[in-house]
Amino acid sequence: MSLKILCTNNSQLIKQGIASGFRNLGHEVFIMDGEYQLWDKSKEVQVEIFKDFIENNPIDMVFSECFANFAEGIFEHTKEKGIFHAYWAIEDTPHDHWIGDYWSDYADFVFTTTAECLPNYWNKGIQAELMLFGCNPKFHKRIDTDIQRDIVLIANNYERRFNQTKKFILPVVERGYDVSIFGNEWWMDSDRDVNLINHASVYKGYGAYEDLPYLYSSSKLILGQNLDDASITQTSMRPFEALAIGGGILVSPYTKAQEYLFHDHVYLPKNTDEMLSMVDEVLNMTDRQRKQKAKKAQQFVYKYHNYDLRAAQVINAYHGHKP
Repeated sequence: MSLKILCTNNSQLIKQGIASGFRNLGHEVFIMDGEYQLWDKSKEVQVEIFKDFIENNPIDMVFSECFANFAEGIFEHTKEKGIFHAYWAIEDTPHDHWIGDYWSDYADFVFTTTAECLPNYWNKGIQAELMLFGCNPKFHKRIDTDIQRDIVLIANNYERRFNQTKKFILPVVERGYDVSIFGNEWWMDSDRDVNLINHASVYKGYGAYEDLPYLYSSSKLILGQNLDDASITQTSMRPFEALAIGGGILVSPYTKAQEYLFHDHVYLPKNTDEMLSMVDEVLNMTDRQRKQKAKKAQQFVYKYHNYDLRAAQVINAYHGHKP
């Protein structure tokens, strides 16, 4: 049975991610975008817009990956209408999951990227399941480009990553490799303790999500970063996407989750010396060796971590939900 599914957030994670999976499974997907965009509105206006959309578009399921200032009234309205409302807690970590815990009081079903958080939901009597990030093979794919760079990092310079950046990223920059860094909070006028003020040529700008396939395809090596290293499953979106594009080889500071999820398809240094050694190893590979390794990684995530699989989890939850 084809469902009508409404996604309340218009982020690229939704547009190029889970929404593509729903569509591939034959469901009709609506995204709160354009005149219906919610994230830049007050909570009161969000609820008005949402109610208007629901009244004019019969919906079977609502899927939310809640942004800051998301309106509780949206969940309350779906409850009143008897519409199944799933929530994806993408910011859960083993030691900091207050956001997911908060929204779990409103949602009919919770999906979390962090296995360690599941008992908390279950103990509250909430139906919850592990659902990781993934890839969309139609978007996350290698593209041909004449441009070739050695190393690329696409990541925001979060304060929570400062120690990791000092230990793994800046040593690569300071050694003088051909490095291109994209993202927010690396600005030259930044007053942050960790920035690129002494390496202005390395910073290349924001780096739009739409440019991921091009940037990763044109690089020999992709640097990774993570917000948490305590979970067996929690990672950022980027390892799945980087491996799926099948361009550069991913070198990312060690986490249990990456080791568990990606095995030997990613290099996982545990200290600065290992980082520099692995960077040298990848850059010293022949183009053929890198392409072979990248292709195997791509095939792995296409098979085990695609958004069709993630979407199927949500559909199964919808059919098995017991109010």
